[in-house]
Amino acid sequence: MSSIFLSHSHSDKPFARRLGNDLRKAGHAVWIDEAEINIGDSLIEKIREGLDDVDYVAAILSNASIASKWVTRELDIASNREIEENRVVVLPLLLENVALPGFLKGKFYGDFTDHEKYEEVFSLLIRKLGGATPAAATHDELEELRAEVAAAKEVAAHYAAQLDGHKKLALRGKSPELITKIDEANKKFPHHAVINTTHAFQASGAPVTLDYLLWAIAKSHRKGAHPLEVLISMDHKWPEVEAMLDAYDDLLGK
Repeated sequence: MSSIFLSHSHSDKPFARRLGNDLRKAGHAVWIDEAEINIGDSLIEKIREGLDDVDYVAAILSNASIASKWVTRELDIASNREIEENRVVVLPLLLENVALPGFLKGKFYGDFTDHEKYEEVFSLLIRKLGGATPAAATHDELEELRAEVAAAKEVAAHYAAQLDGHKKLALRGKSPELITKIDEANKKFPHHAVINTTHAFQASGAPVTLDYLLWAIAKSHRKGAHPLEVLISMDHKWPEVEAMLDAYDDLLGK
């Protein structure tokens, strides 16, 4: 199996997606920006990581990509890898009839300008990557997998029912406001759900979930006393705080 980075312009995204899907079906790993970069990530850092980690960089060449500063930068990095590693890294794929950049001249390229020849050219690309189509599972293997999935679903349903029962019991006596805060916190921090459902409490009317307590403690360490400490002291809720933190300590110890 090979890994391949698809260097392309945004306007060529439909072709890049099709090519990426076909490469994955053939058993190869594909790096494409929309699948690898999440909100908040550094574009430069993530793209550089992708360029450094893959076996090949496919340069999808069109009028738009030739004019793209991002694509030019990506290909500069990939061409430097070719020099350093003394092997082929950049695979030019011609999507439109454009003049090849200087460092790509003399390379044999995949000509995708004729859409009717897509499969033919794609097979040449797969030959270069070293075809890696996974072997199909046998009928018996599929049946065994289905049985395992069915058994896992039964176990999951059993524990889901237990958790639902625990939740109803644990929330008994809690105010509607606190229950709302617990639900909100559990959506943001699902791994805190059992602790919040069991140990969340109110201090002078203020809902206290695990994430809020940890935030208040951290802020207290940085800037001194937090108002939550006063509310907890007024309502004598320190035992509840200790129980919540003990439960969190148990969770971290798993």
